[in-house]
Amino acid sequence: MLGAVIFDLDGVLIDSLASVRASMNHALGRLGRPLLVGDEARAYIGPPLAQTAPRLMGDDDPAQSERFIAMFRAHYDETAEATTAAMPHLSPVIHALADRWPLALATSKPEVYARRLLDVFGITGAFRTICGSSLEHHDDTKATIIGRALGALGLAAEDRAVMVGDRSYDVRGAAAHGIRTIGAAYGMGGAQELREAGATWLIDGLDELPALLDRLDTTL
Repeated sequence: MLGAVIFDLDGVLIDSLASVRASMNHALGRLGRPLLVGDEARAYIGPPLAQTAPRLMGDDDPAQSERFIAMFRAHYDETAEATTAAMPHLSPVIHALADRWPLALATSKPEVYARRLLDVFGITGAFRTICGSSLEHHDDTKATIIGRALGALGLAAEDRAVMVGDRSYDVRGAAAHGIRTIGAAYGMGGAQELREAGATWLIDGLDELPALLDRLDTTL
């Protein structure tokens, strides 16, 4: 029996490519770095900003990374809600699943932004717990955040939770707790990255998730 479903946010529930790329380019431009074009930003969406900033900046100067993060967040804070889209079928799927299983959100995005975006799309109440990073400590690993979600749900790995994520970080973070991952192949990482990381199942859209969870509910 399936005990709970834990979701990543960016690339799984929301299409944040345009919003995150715009804020990254805002910071990169102000700091004199090359801008991201097209889908280049996909590779940088998923891990905490503390890991992403040095890669984007091309150096390991902590002060430069902090400047990048501050400029990114100032821009994102003003623009995120207007430039983020819901994934197709988001609201009906999430509300239908919430009627059957406990749902949790585990995202490396700061929790304050995650809650605002869930509010925009009217699904905040579907989640038993919402766990993200803080604005002060933005280097939590995905495993740490998933662990907080499990603790808030009162679950352990033997309670048969599953993770729904779109990056290798999600798969490895879930595996650290003995949890298998449903890979969202439509998200930022793509099917190959998810397979190589060890995702157990793949879906090509949120509308495929209810049927898969139905099967897992009788086989896990």
